Amino acid sequence: MFEECFGNGPFIFRINENGSGPQLLAQVCLERGWREFSPELNESWNLWWRTSGFPVSHHRNLYAWQYINHIPRGSTICRKDNLVRYLRCMRKVYGSIYDFSPHGYNLPLEYTKLAAECSRGRPGSGKDDKYFEDKPIWICKPVAQSQGRGIFLFRKLSELNYDTNTIVQRYIEKPLLIGGYKFDLRLYVCIPSYHPVTIYMYREGLARFGTDKFSLSDLRNPFRHLTNCSINKLGPGYTEMKDRIGSGCKWTLRQLRRYFQQAGISDWLMWQRITSLVILTVLSHVSQIPSTVNCFEFFGFDVLIDSSLRPWLLEVNLSPALSNDCDADRLVKKPMLHDMFDLLGLPLYNTGLSVFDIFTEENNENKNDQNCKMSLTNTVSVVNAAGRWRRKHKKSAVSRNPSAVRSKSRVNSANVQKTYINLPKVQVDNKNFAAPPYLIGTKVPLYQTRMT
Repeated sequence: MFEECFGNGPFIFRINENGSGPQLLAQVCLERGWREFSPELNESWNLWWRTSGFPVSHHRNLYAWQYINHIPRGSTICRKDNLVRYLRCMRKVYGSIYDFSPHGYNLPLEYTKLAAECSRGRPGSGKDDKYFEDKPIWICKPVAQSQGRGIFLFRKLSELNYDTNTIVQRYIEKPLLIGGYKFDLRLYVCIPSYHPVTIYMYREGLARFGTDKFSLSDLRNPFRHLTNCSINKLGPGYTEMKDRIGSGCKWTLRQLRRYFQQAGISDWLMWQRITSLVILTVLSHVSQIPSTVNCFEFFGFDVLIDSSLRPWLLEVNLSPALSNDCDADRLVKKPMLHDMFDLLGLPLYNTGLSVFDIFTEENNENKNDQNCKMSLTNTVSVVNAAGRWRRKHKKSAVSRNPSAVRSKSRVNSANVQKTYINLPKVQVDNKNFAAPPYLIGTKVPLYQTRMT
C-alpha cells in the first residue's frame, strides 16, 4: 500500500528539475497537504510536473505510485507545424468535419505553394471566403515559440521575412468583437489516457482581449491583433478602463457567457462546435501515441470566434501558463488545478488513498486485484465529482492498485492489439453543425496495449 512505501509520510511533488516553476502550482500542491521534493534528502517523489516533456526512460521507470504530467509523444500537436500537417491529413480523409483551422503552410518546405496561393489572392479551398476580406492578410508564426513571440501580419509576400521554421496561415479578418476589441478563448483540456481516448474539458476558462481597438488599418500593432496577455500587459491600454471590457485584458468564461446572455447572443451551437473541435484535434494524432500508465496531458486550446460565432482553432499549448496576474487568473486557475488533481485521483491531505492508476476496461484483467480496484460505476461517480471538469469522450476506468505499489509498469510490445475508435458524423456548413459530445461513425485505427 501507499503506507508500505512511505509510511505515514506526505505525498511529495516535484516541479521541473530544480524546483523552479509556477508559484500557483506549488501553492495548490501545498494546500493539498503535499510536501515539495528535496534532492538533498535522497527521497522519492509521487508527482513530477515539468514544463517540457520527459525522456522516454522516465516513463519506463515509473513506479505504480508515481505520476508525471506528460504522455510520450502527447505534445506533438503543440508544435504548430505538426498541427497544420495533422489537420490537413485528417481534412483530406474526413472532409469538412476538419474545417475548423485556417488554411496554412509550413515554411520553408511549402514556400512555393504559399507563393502560388498569394498570387491567386484567395484561400486554397475557396469556400471560406466570406470570413476574409478581398485582399488576403496572412499571419506568420514561428513553430516552436510561445507567448506571441515572433508573430507578425503581412499582405504581400515580399513582406515575409523569417529565419526559422514557420507556419503561415490565413488571418481571420472578421473576428467577433466586444466593445470593438478582439478576443480569443483559452480552454483547458486534460487527457488522462489515450488508450482509450479520454478527454476532459474544464467548464471555466479565459477570454483574452487585445488592448487596442481592432482595425485592419495597422497590421503592425500587436495590441490590436494579438491577444496574448504577455504582450498586452505591456501595452498602454492595459490599465485603462476600456469600453465594455474594463481594465486589464482577461475575462472568465462565466463573464463571457453573461455578456452573451445580456446581448441576446445564443451561444449553444458555438459551444457544441468548440467541443467537437477539441475532440477532433486530439483524434488527429492519437495513432502516434503509445499506451502508458500513470501519466496525463494538460493542454491549453486557443480558439478564436469569428463574427458569425464560428470557432477557429489557433493553436494547442503544452503546459499552459499558470501565472496569477489578475482576478480572472485567480478565479480560474487555482480551482482548476485542484479539480484536475481530484479528477486524476491524487490525494488530498494524505488521506491514504494515494494515486489512482489509470487502466482501460479491457486491461483490467487481473482477477487477483479485483478486491482493490474500483468498479466502472464507482469510477464514473468519482470522476463526475471532480469539480468543473466534464468528460467529452469515452469512459476511462480508474483503479486503485496497492498490491502493485512496488512493481514497475512495463509495456509488452508482444501484447499490442489494434483497435478502433469512432469519429463523429459532423457536417460543417453555413447553417448547421451537428456536434454530439460522443463519437460515432467512421473508424480510425488506434493501438491499445495490455499491461504486464
